[in-house]
Amino acid sequence: MSKMIAVVKGNLIKSYTYIYKDKNDLLSFMNMNNFSSNELFVIKSYLPDWPRTEINQLKRFLLNFLPNSVFIIVNSTNEEEASLTFNQYGSIAGSIINEKSDHSENDSQMADLLNLATNQYINLSKKYDEIKEYFYSIVEGIPDIIFTTDLKGCFTSVNEAFKDTFALGMDELKEETALTYVSSKEIPIKRYFIRAVRGIPVQFELNIKVKTGEIATFIMHMIPITVRNKTVEIFVIGRNITKQRKIEKKMERIAYFDEDTGLPNRLKFDETLQKRVKKAKKGNDHFLVMFLDLDRFKTVNDMLGHKSGDKVLKVLAKRISSVIPKLAYLGRFSGDKFSIILPEGTKSDVAMEIGQDILQSIQMPLHFENQELYVSASIGISSYPSDGTENVELLKNADAALNRAKQQGGSSIVFFAGEMNKETWQRIEIERSLRKALENNEFFIAYQPIIDVKTGKLSTCEALLRWDHSEYGLIPPMQFIPIAEEIGLIHSFGNWVLKNACKQTKKWQEKGLKDLSVSVNVSAFQFQNRHFIEEVKAALDYSKLDAKYLHLELTESAMLNHTMDAINTMHILNELGVNISIDDFGTGYSSLSYLKQLPIHRLKIDRSFINHIKTDSPEYAIVNAIMTMGHGLGLNVVAEGVETKEQFTLLKQLKCDYIQGYLIEKPMPPKKFEEWYYKAD
Repeated sequence: MSKMIAVVKGNLIKSYTYIYKDKNDLLSFMNMNNFSSNELFVIKSYLPDWPRTEINQLKRFLLNFLPNSVFIIVNSTNEEEASLTFNQYGSIAGSIINEKSDHSENDSQMADLLNLATNQYINLSKKYDEIKEYFYSIVEGIPDIIFTTDLKGCFTSVNEAFKDTFALGMDELKEETALTYVSSKEIPIKRYFIRAVRGIPVQFELNIKVKTGEIATFIMHMIPITVRNKTVEIFVIGRNITKQRKIEKKMERIAYFDEDTGLPNRLKFDETLQKRVKKAKKGNDHFLVMFLDLDRFKTVNDMLGHKSGDKVLKVLAKRISSVIPKLAYLGRFSGDKFSIILPEGTKSDVAMEIGQDILQSIQMPLHFENQELYVSASIGISSYPSDGTENVELLKNADAALNRAKQQGGSSIVFFAGEMNKETWQRIEIERSLRKALENNEFFIAYQPIIDVKTGKLSTCEALLRWDHSEYGLIPPMQFIPIAEEIGLIHSFGNWVLKNACKQTKKWQEKGLKDLSVSVNVSAFQFQNRHFIEEVKAALDYSKLDAKYLHLELTESAMLNHTMDAINTMHILNELGVNISIDDFGTGYSSLSYLKQLPIHRLKIDRSFINHIKTDSPEYAIVNAIMTMGHGLGLNVVAEGVETKEQFTLLKQLKCDYIQGYLIEKPMPPKKFEEWYYKAD
């Protein structure tokens, strides 16, 4: 180690040079020369090829013992050995006498120090100005509102976007806290601010009144500004997302709510039901689900049109909403079907009362387009958890209960029972099989004789569709015909029966049953089809059967749904030579006013009047009236469902023209029908 001591006159400055070995030796050097911690040292360091980490360690080591010193790195690569020069300026509390003549070395060292410090200050000042300008250009250029607060929440700065949005600057905001401008409803904002003060960034959504007086929605970010691991201010940036939220709400409205009634749609209802199920599972609660379907609402749509029908649904939705409990959840499931989730804990008897109130409100008259309408509804109810522990199961079982209510004639309320599931699955299986029944040749036609009462001879046979299912055997028509109508297959089935019944009748005529005619049932769907007349012509051409041997049986409802169109169709058929019968007469809207307009040939009295006919019974009077009316209009009258000789005797007394029923014979396949004919004849 070499040591050089330079003493300036007046002992105001001393200089020491130390060739570096290690920290212990350096410490010994400092102790030997009596370096004091309260003195000012300028330490010039020559440290060739030293890594920055080691230089910083040495700097911290020296300043630990000489805290009032300045550590300077001077062209370290110019020296071969690491060395330190300590320029000692004396006590920090003392003053340095600036006598130029006596203190040339002092002045030289001080000039080095001041020159270096000045350059560093100028550079730092420039850097600070650059950073400040950079920061403010960003802050002022951002369209989002930006402000800072102290740790009490008082404003310390705001940007131009803030001023433009709220018409407030720092002059108005001095000593004001940000919380002053937040609604009292937004209480969580205080908790957010406390978290930010504790150094945790937070994000939240806030509604604030802007300068226009409107309430705008902002997404706010509170960011703590920290210095030496301590929060000194809070930086807040907020973006106006009002338009975005409005668009989101509009999109949600479109996706989740019904346009006509404003009620939650099927998707939203199903989502809500899933949440209700989860909540019920956690709390071991129970609740009820209602399905409500309007009875025969298609008639309203046909009469008024679908747009007006939608307006009627809107009125009915308001009626339902007005009578259900406040905590109930009402949605429009689809078409004319509504769904309701009743509040947790609602008992069955209370649900029944609610259901009755709903049905009564729906059944009140509707005054629409100068018309008075009456609508009824049916309700099915399932219960969580007894009827299902998942939303899909609850909806399925409520729907099964609804179907039972409609089967009972409508205007009724039915709670789900386990047996309904079997019926539902059976119906699904029937529908699936029904679609392939024609293709699989599972249909056949059974023929039931219609006898002339006066002669006792065969006059006509009624063609009846039968389904021999490959797995379930014979399925009753009352079970599959309504389903075929519902899924739109009845038209193709009816056309198949029409063609094949005409063909079979022609074959029998060629075998000797010369005057035999056939009666074919026509559904309302089939009769109202615009191609029906062409299909009748095609069936006659296909079979070569004379039109006078074909009777088409229509129900009253089939004709009344489209009265003028029905009358026109019937006149065209009559011109072709086809006979027309009204089936199940007396069960619909029988009226002389429309009977006299129709080109019909026969009335068929419904079996319900024949079942209990006795001389002194109401049925006898009704049948007598129908006979009189029919004969008065020049029509033949057929009584169906005749099963006893007593019934036959009374009908003969009443001058009934034809009878049909088990007393004569049940419906039979073609081969058996032939055998019966030759045997009976």
